[in-house]
Amino acid sequence: MKLLNILPGLVMCIIIGGVSFIVARYIPLGSVTISILLGVLTANIVRLPDITKEGVRFAEKKILTWAIALLGLELDYRVLLSLGYSTIVIILTGVIFTIGMGLFWGKILKAERNLSLLVGIGNAVCGSSAIAAAQGVIKAEEEDVGVSIAVINLLGTVGIFLLPGIFFVWKGFPNAGKGILIGDTLQAVGQVTAAGFSLSDAIGQTATIVKMGRILLLTPLVLILGGIRKRKTGKKLGDEKLPGIPSYILFFILFSVIRSLEIIPAPAAEGIKLISKLLLTVAMAGIGMKITLHQLIRGGRTALGIGMLTWGCQIAFSLLLIMLLH
Repeated sequence: MKLLNILPGLVMCIIIGGVSFIVARYIPLGSVTISILLGVLTANIVRLPDITKEGVRFAEKKILTWAIALLGLELDYRVLLSLGYSTIVIILTGVIFTIGMGLFWGKILKAERNLSLLVGIGNAVCGSSAIAAAQGVIKAEEEDVGVSIAVINLLGTVGIFLLPGIFFVWKGFPNAGKGILIGDTLQAVGQVTAAGFSLSDAIGQTATIVKMGRILLLTPLVLILGGIRKRKTGKKLGDEKLPGIPSYILFFILFSVIRSLEIIPAPAAEGIKLISKLLLTVAMAGIGMKITLHQLIRGGRTALGIGMLTWGCQIAFSLLLIMLLH
């Protein structure tokens, strides 16, 4: 692929990604979601010339894989040591339950399985990053990825105000339980910190630690998804080659181990994480530019229904476990 062929479309994605980073400072949707939305608006308002197609495809395919690989540097498995066994049980069972609920409600609403799975995973683990990591493994369509991320971040933004509001009414709920519920049910780290620290520093710290525990489950989840896909699409014994785990997922796991062992100095790790976020934002601009408003409206209502029902069940389930185990 020649540089001149990909440059026009890639430059457009970079511009959209840069604008999204600036806008995200003032709108609590996150640069990833804003980048997808701006990509959708750009592609549907302006008729993109054919010369941009290669660059957009490069952004939403190649750049996305690099961004996912570098996301591993955000995972520190030592965080698990700071969580009690009961909290680990709440996190683990909550993730499994939430993904199951996503698939269940998707079946009830007659949605595509991949869309239901992405919404469930986004709710269960860590929003946009989890959806981005999973989409390459399950081979989801770009429109499903875009719709899922938009829905998940919308619900998380609502949750920043909803969960503290619940505790404002339910004054007798213990502070530790408040932190666990916020960390166990909001989708993005920024949403968790915003909701948690709005109540108190102690609640915010508890919520953040629990959220980190959920994020750590992304690696085994990706491996499980890869194993399931290999079992479904793999060739019979005796065939020449079995499909394996994508190389960027292996790098994702490698980087998470490097982060946990502190092999890379902290300043360098922070810089690489920023690069990962920038790449992810550029990639999401490419994904957004492949989605038509007709597709977004058609799939958005179903995805929103799945997301709302799944998130409601997730909150109720977490509350139940907290009251039983804490």
